[in-house]
Amino acid sequence: MIRLKYFPTQDYSFLLDENHYVYDHIETEDSLHIYIKSKEHSCACPVCGKMSSTPHATYKRKFQDTPIHCKQTFLHANVYKYDCENPECDCKVFMEGLPFAKPSQVRTDALNTLILATSMFLSNEGAGKVLSLLGVQVSNDTVQRLYDRIEFIGDPDVEEIGIDDAAIRKGQTYATAIYDLRDHHLIALLGGRDGGPLKEWLKSHNKVRLVARDRASAYASAISEVLPGCVQVADRFHLLQNLLGYMKDIFKEEMPPQIYIQDGNISEKAPEKILKEKTPEGSFLESLHYGNTPPVDPSGNVIAYDNKKHDLNSAQYQHQEKTREKNSN
Repeated sequence: MIRLKYFPTQDYSFLLDENHYVYDHIETEDSLHIYIKSKEHSCACPVCGKMSSTPHATYKRKFQDTPIHCKQTFLHANVYKYDCENPECDCKVFMEGLPFAKPSQVRTDALNTLILATSMFLSNEGAGKVLSLLGVQVSNDTVQRLYDRIEFIGDPDVEEIGIDDAAIRKGQTYATAIYDLRDHHLIALLGGRDGGPLKEWLKSHNKVRLVARDRASAYASAISEVLPGCVQVADRFHLLQNLLGYMKDIFKEEMPPQIYIQDGNISEKAPEKILKEKTPEGSFLESLHYGNTPPVDPSGNVIAYDNKKHDLNSAQYQHQEKTREKNSN
């Protein structure tokens, strides 16, 4: 009797939730199509919130997903519509919500995250080229639309924030970034860095008691004016920058502008220069050939080379040969 050590699995929880399963897939040379089906389950009506377990019909959706093995990957979903069981609700039929994609979305949430994460460090065009190598088809305009949909949701009860300027276009356009010090997520992006928009933002966030900021005086003045009791501290980058500046000044005072190392010893004085004339070895000069005759190997055989069809017996090359022999002496 043979006992099997390994068994096939039908668990797709790494890809889907418990209400969906994979029933087929088709793989081509440059793409992968995964077919998933929705199980009958209860869904909440998006209008009244009442749970419903009465299927109305099925419909199909297609999403581009994160690539597998650098192949463009698609999810083909066969999912349900449900009847709302609340007779007083205006919504009679609704589509089930999917855990991996928003309504009317052609890409999964995971793929949108990958696109945004890549484009944060590259231009839209550069991100599109890199993603195409990974197996993602996306245009420059799509990347920009994803950026335009990002919303920063402010927290009026936030107490500890960080403030820094951010370059929208380096040297020309700047903004003020505000992030939560607890988990370092961005909560606001204000136009300019003169402190004006920051004042208006602080007026609606008067619970702020600690601010970590850079050394910009405009930010310091805005915080002191709106929240005089707020504690202001320099962030780690600027603390380190200040420390390096002070250490540089100390080194300038304590150390000479130039030091010299000779034979393992350190000196403030420059060592004396020793002039030594270097001449080539006579045997090497004698081994050089100054004539126009073709080169030969140690056996005396002529080495084939391209002389660009020049006539080495012409007056010009004869003169050059005599000049080289004269200079060698």
